[in-house]
Amino acid sequence: MTELVNYLKEGILPGDKKEARKLRLKARQYELMEGVLYKRSFLTPWLRCVRALHAEYVMKEIHEGSCSMHAGPQSVVAKAIRLGYFWLTMHKDAHDMIRKCSDCQGIDITCPFLEGPGKVKFQIVTMDYFTKWIEAKAVATITSRQVKKFVWDNIVSRFSIPGEIISDNGKLFTDNPFKDRCDKLNITQHFASVKHPQSNGLVERANRSLGEGIKACLEEGNKNWVEELSYVLWAHRTMIKSSHGDAPFSLTYGTEAVIPAEIRMPTYRTTAVDVVNNDEELRLNLDLLEERRELAAMSEARSKSKMMKYYNSRVRDVAFKPGDLVYRSNNASHAVADGKLGPKWEGPYEVTDALGNGAYKLRSMDGTMLPRTWNVTNLKRCYL
Repeated sequence: MTELVNYLKEGILPGDKKEARKLRLKARQYELMEGVLYKRSFLTPWLRCVRALHAEYVMKEIHEGSCSMHAGPQSVVAKAIRLGYFWLTMHKDAHDMIRKCSDCQGIDITCPFLEGPGKVKFQIVTMDYFTKWIEAKAVATITSRQVKKFVWDNIVSRFSIPGEIISDNGKLFTDNPFKDRCDKLNITQHFASVKHPQSNGLVERANRSLGEGIKACLEEGNKNWVEELSYVLWAHRTMIKSSHGDAPFSLTYGTEAVIPAEIRMPTYRTTAVDVVNNDEELRLNLDLLEERRELAAMSEARSKSKMMKYYNSRVRDVAFKPGDLVYRSNNASHAVADGKLGPKWEGPYEVTDALGNGAYKLRSMDGTMLPRTWNVTNLKRCYL
């Protein structure tokens, strides 16, 4: 970069004509502003060019700093560029640094968590399906009343009443007072298929990711995981998601978050702020937010289409129709409580409705409708 800076600053070119021509062409992508080198970008107005020592600081702050979650190299580089940083070996450096990160080697997750201050050892986690904004709270026990309070404090009072909530089949979601609160607020409840967490895969993945991030952030001997939760949540909210190519914070509030790395190493977007017109620019961002969300929605639709093709190529090629008789996995239903010596399958049951994506409604042979939906992975055809 020294030759480039010398050329932009004083017009000094190499003696070799070919090298001089290369440098002139390369210089079109760069600009020297108050002694700081910037590169043109397709994503942001200008990217600040940083040297090796500063690049290491930026990567470490994004990967393992106060607002980090030990993300992979692709996410680290994407976030660095989005914030306004650039250096020539970004991908290689991020890959090398993360490969050597001791906290990223072989993470295993156990649930519930170790008991923290206030005897908390569980997390209530929710995520917006579009923006991927995540909310979580540490609690000592998980009850229907706790979930009701969480939804009110963390969702309704901050973002307004949601139209739908998807959850598993736990009693805390299906019984009062949570069910009563949903009815009063006109919130439609949907339930994942029993013993098939993939049907609510977004939150299942978020749970795992939060656990990985918290454990990676904990220092040896430190069991206060609750203290790390807010930092890991912040990292999730400011990290670019591959499904829609944007950050949850940006899609929610219409502007980019400023992270600690930009305080010590200012970027163009933080140094070139027009104080007089800043409010007007922020309002313009909000006006354009709807268009950004539309583009993000189209990007996510393409991503989901690819994932669906991959999933369909692996799913069991089994389908039932109304009237078919099936057995149900006893491991999923626990209808026959004989422990390990109990039967693997129980039933039979009659299929009453095929809901798509491998989900079915069942009825027992005495005519009783079974609650919830059952996934094809927990069903087997009955031949009578």
